[in-house]
Amino acid sequence: MLIWPALAWANSQPELTPEGIRDDVFFMVQRGKSSVAAKALQQAALRQEAGNPRLAALLRRRQDMTDRQKEDQTILSEAVGQSGRKAEVTIETIKARMDATRAEIDRLDREIEEESPSFKELTNPRPMTRAEVQDALGEDEALILTLTGFYETYVWAISKDSADWTVVYMAESEIASKVKLLRQMLDVTSANRSAAALDDDISASVDEFDRHLAHELYVQFLKPLEHVFGDARHLITVVDGPLTSLPLAVLVGDAPEGENNNADALRDTDWLIRRYALTTLPNVSSLRALRRSAANLPTGGTSQPFVGFGDPIFRYREVAPGEATGMIEEQAGFHGRGVFEKVSEVARLAQLPNTRTELRRLAQLTGVGDEALYLGAAASETAVKKADLSGAEILAFATHGLLAGGLDGLEEPALVFTPPETPSEDDDALLTASEAAELKLSAKLIILSACNTAGSDGTPGAEGLSGLARAFIYAGARSILVSHWPVDDYATSVLTTGMVGEMANGTSRGEALRQSILKLMNDDDPRHTHPRYWAPFVLVGEG
Repeated sequence: MLIWPALAWANSQPELTPEGIRDDVFFMVQRGKSSVAAKALQQAALRQEAGNPRLAALLRRRQDMTDRQKEDQTILSEAVGQSGRKAEVTIETIKARMDATRAEIDRLDREIEEESPSFKELTNPRPMTRAEVQDALGEDEALILTLTGFYETYVWAISKDSADWTVVYMAESEIASKVKLLRQMLDVTSANRSAAALDDDISASVDEFDRHLAHELYVQFLKPLEHVFGDARHLITVVDGPLTSLPLAVLVGDAPEGENNNADALRDTDWLIRRYALTTLPNVSSLRALRRSAANLPTGGTSQPFVGFGDPIFRYREVAPGEATGMIEEQAGFHGRGVFEKVSEVARLAQLPNTRTELRRLAQLTGVGDEALYLGAAASETAVKKADLSGAEILAFATHGLLAGGLDGLEEPALVFTPPETPSEDDDALLTASEAAELKLSAKLIILSACNTAGSDGTPGAEGLSGLARAFIYAGARSILVSHWPVDDYATSVLTTGMVGEMANGTSRGEALRQSILKLMNDDDPRHTHPRYWAPFVLVGEG
């Protein structure tokens, strides 16, 4: 855990004030917040830059130096444990060579940055200081950063003119247990759903959600820092560990009243989404990258208000008795995106009945027609790769989303499209994160209207921001709407079209999502007061 050496170093500097220690540790811990998504993005960046021969040569040379550095470190470790003149000579020789290797890597890094200034920032971003974060924040914004250790979690809050941090003395395993309890109550496929929630008759009784536990987490992690972010209207969050599995929108500020399965009580709850527009970032430095001038965004494409891909065709084959078909179980009209069991072939995934209607409604809201839509057989991976999407302002993918491992041999998260008659390397019906990163985009919003595009299934410590989301940011998108769990088809349609409708009126992305959530929460169906319907979507990137 990086926090301990960072704290030890900061505390050893007598000239540092408590605020100085806070700021220095904030800067240093960012270097340790790497992820699977970051590694996937780095691979994608390497592929994307392969068309630049000079940069490719520099990157190969740097990889060779990195490999030599690792080999020398192994040799040095073995020699240190030996005695005699031979060992001493080996140690001196290896140390000298390691110094030379480090100097060469530094030189290569400078040349790589000169050749492609954005490459290093995107694949190995430089941490931001507290002052840099404050310069980047708006007057009504605040940033929240967490760093989870085995026995405590550090939380930073930074606004335009204030900053502070706190320590939550709770074991990571305990946080994970509490988050998992809440996630189980958000599961749309849970067998524990109440009879009232499955009944077609409208009732004031809904499934239970433990608002008291959600309030407890708010009190422990965020309330001590309210003096920093309390007046903000927009919270930007960079969380890690078990908290990545939980949308922060479901945290509860004031102590809840009433029963946890009463629709009116749930509707009146002080959910965090009632107080703030929320967006999330994969790391702090993404704030700097997103707020740079748009001069580096792709240009040359024709401006398009909206482009949508959805309602892909999946073909089902005959299966033996008892064999899993991947068909979705329908309960009370629920259709979940990506809910399937033991899927072994893309062609066996369930159809998504509302995606065509959803995309047509989005097109109507943005003033375009069916010419902007790729539906059914036209919703193919080949169509995505060949289309000129550089001028699309809003881009929507309404289909299944898979996590790495969702299909046998799938090493990256992916979006699913209509399977081709003859699969190939260019079109296997799966647009993976690394392939998404190679698209040329300048969209102000990408809607990934598919399950699991934001992350985990509730497993403790699972990564909350998938490679898909970060890959689309790398490709040029300003923000991405993604989901934490398989999403109810009707609620998805209401939330996405409501958000785009609010944006059409000039509302910011984060606030547009917040308003759309509140409208769904407050409609005539009491089931929609439960956060499983309104909380899955999070906005990644620019708010």
